[in-house]
Amino acid sequence: MDIDLNSALVLAGVSLISALVAVFLLPFIPRRAPSPGAESRNSMVFLFDGEHLVDATPDGRRFLAGGPKGLTDWQRFCALIVPRFPGFPERMERLPKDGSALLTEAGGEAQLTATWLDGVIRLTLQMPRFNEDAGLTDAQSLAALTAELATLRDVVEAMPTPAWQQDDKGGVAWANSAYLDIVRSRHDKGQIVWPLPVLFSQPKGEPGAPHRQAIDTGTGTGRERWFDCVAVEAHGASLHFALPADATVRAETALRNFVQTLTKTFAELPIGLAVFNRKRELVLFNPAMSELFNLEPEFLTGRPTLLNVLDRLRETRMMPEPKNYRSWREQILRLERDASDGVYSDTWTLPGGQVYRVTGRPHPDGAVAFLFEDISTEMSMTRRFRGEIETGQAVIDSLPEAIVVFSSAGVLTLSNSAYAELWGEDPRLVMGTTDIAGATAKWQAQCLLTQSEAAADLSHRIRQREAWSCELIRRDGRRLDCFLKPVAGGCMMVEFRAASQADTAGARPVPRASMG
Repeated sequence: MDIDLNSALVLAGVSLISALVAVFLLPFIPRRAPSPGAESRNSMVFLFDGEHLVDATPDGRRFLAGGPKGLTDWQRFCALIVPRFPGFPERMERLPKDGSALLTEAGGEAQLTATWLDGVIRLTLQMPRFNEDAGLTDAQSLAALTAELATLRDVVEAMPTPAWQQDDKGGVAWANSAYLDIVRSRHDKGQIVWPLPVLFSQPKGEPGAPHRQAIDTGTGTGRERWFDCVAVEAHGASLHFALPADATVRAETALRNFVQTLTKTFAELPIGLAVFNRKRELVLFNPAMSELFNLEPEFLTGRPTLLNVLDRLRETRMMPEPKNYRSWREQILRLERDASDGVYSDTWTLPGGQVYRVTGRPHPDGAVAFLFEDISTEMSMTRRFRGEIETGQAVIDSLPEAIVVFSSAGVLTLSNSAYAELWGEDPRLVMGTTDIAGATAKWQAQCLLTQSEAAADLSHRIRQREAWSCELIRRDGRRLDCFLKPVAGGCMMVEFRAASQADTAGARPVPRASMG
């Protein structure tokens, strides 16, 4: 009985000591790992044989289906994994030698385990477990986020512009379908290689500033395609976008060629051209501007104002000298105002004898263009021709015979003072306005009617440019001898002489006719 009591006391002591030890050591015992069933609910397993997916869990197949289209199974998996697990390609290259690898998600809690199984790669993607106590999203919100993610993926894949993500080493970690299409077109067999090649160079300059570059898209046409590339930083990732710029480049090239053509044309023009912007600064000029006014190119390229240019012209006596400075300034202001309205035109006679025609034309955005044309030769010829005409007119005015000349079109173009005195017409009023019919009608009205067909015959003879003569009897009794003579240029001259002068000359052509 005592032995049993002692045994019971020892057993009770050992139990108490064990309980106390368990209480003190329980906090230091590690927690039990989750059951295989719980782990499988948060893990995705993949088996790859080269580029081909041998098998995968249902969640893994759904995960893989969200990758870019047109890629192999392995390339699609890489496109989804590389942005989240930096260094994945390098670890996979060493996997046959290392045998296994463990990677942790950058900025996350997911883990990726890789195992080499005699040429087959087993990948296990362990995702963070769903925990409502941690304040995670409920099932409905998670479904909404999943739907939004699917929409965003569809938008990115449907983008017609290339978009891609680069890692810290400058390699392409992810790209959309537009980028992959270019990669595929550049490959001889139209295949995608992984890792993806870098098609666009790194931008230089300020972050986020677009830069333009051209790449060969491999279409076989030999023509490059231009893109405006933009890089942005988002949550530590480097995102890049390439906007097509072919239309812009073509427009800029066409504009550049057009400007070059205009520049060459302006350079060969003998007319001086000066274009002033809305601030009245010289922004464009041609060599003739410098040659006409003896202006230094350095002065013109310094963007002088309109007043500075005119001041220089006044100093070098290359513009008309005004009577006083104030009136000259008012004239300059009027010149600028009239030119901007498109109505300014003037002729400058310089002290050296040159004559310039100045024309002001308005341009868009308030700019003004001035054209300076040297018309010295033209003015000299005009003066000479005017002098010759005046001399010729003075000569025929000194003749006693009445003379009138009709052009080949039958219009009165020349007459002398004797003709005006005889028929009572001012040559300055009838010149260019009277034809053969009007002139012969006036002659008939002042002559006696002796032959009914005389007027019609005279008019017909003038139009036929035939040498002919007739006699006219005026109502005041004076007799006139009328002579028709063809002259150069298809013109016809009609000469009226007093009958006594014709008799004295002894050369009275026949037939004779009277006109009433």
